[in-house]
Amino acid sequence: MAPADEAKKSLAKAEQALKPSWVSFKFSPDFLSASLEYSQAATQFRAAGLLQESADAWTKTGEMKEKLNDLFGAGRAYESAAAICDGTGPGGANAAIVQWEKAIRCFRLAGKSDQAAKLILKMASLREKEGDIEGGKSAYREAIEIFEQEEKDFDLGDVYKSYIGFLIRANSLEDAMKAIDGHIEVLVRQKSLPFAHKELLSKIVLLIKLEDGVRADESLNASGSISGWFTSKECQVASDLVEAFKTNDAEAMAGLIKDQTFSFLQVEVARIAKQLKVVMAAPARSGGYGGNQEPQDLAEMLM
Repeated sequence: MAPADEAKKSLAKAEQALKPSWVSFKFSPDFLSASLEYSQAATQFRAAGLLQESADAWTKTGEMKEKLNDLFGAGRAYESAAAICDGTGPGGANAAIVQWEKAIRCFRLAGKSDQAAKLILKMASLREKEGDIEGGKSAYREAIEIFEQEEKDFDLGDVYKSYIGFLIRANSLEDAMKAIDGHIEVLVRQKSLPFAHKELLSKIVLLIKLEDGVRADESLNASGSISGWFTSKECQVASDLVEAFKTNDAEAMAGLIKDQTFSFLQVEVARIAKQLKVVMAAPARSGGYGGNQEPQDLAEMLM
């Protein structure tokens, strides 16, 4: 029998299992038998190339598993439906996201945080491709929340790195710096101080990119609470960056951005570092520096 015919046969059996039968003394739906038949139908539909039918059958399988309180099994079924829809499948990305959201809910209720976070990160990547920046941020924050609750710092660190890269690519530098602060906290807990120093340097790079010399200076000094910062190579490079920015020293800045220290930062940060330039502007009357000075008023200009 052809796979499509086998699938339709299993589908009919599943629907029959859900119907009460007084003759067979079956007074309630048989969700277990229905779930098994729906999963068989899904597999056979997939073999026959009938992707929409396969996705629908996996969705039905998930629903039956939820009726049985098998939340992990339900999550796997919804995940299978999403895998069929993803990419060029029926419904595409939007249909896949609907199924992933169901799977994530089930995995979280089943206590399977790793599986839930994995799907959340897939959603984040998909939202970035679609240009849905806010949706991507929300997905990353949810993944971070999961690993924070589970106290899984190793996984949390990996999520932070991906999140920071995403935010920089989205030109959300303020959010990226907040995420860097969160990553630094994780690295300090892990006693991975050399990597924490690299993140501190990354933050200085972003502040210079934003032409915010005041906060760059403050961050440079406040980071002294992290052991080993003031004696690190990263601190020296960061200090030189801030000084070159404060003094509008284009030559010093040009030399600094060639430093190999930047090559050990995240690729998005390293790319920004290689493009840094000083802001050639007169110092502000308030005593500040950088690119955010107030222009002189007309009376002063005429004196």
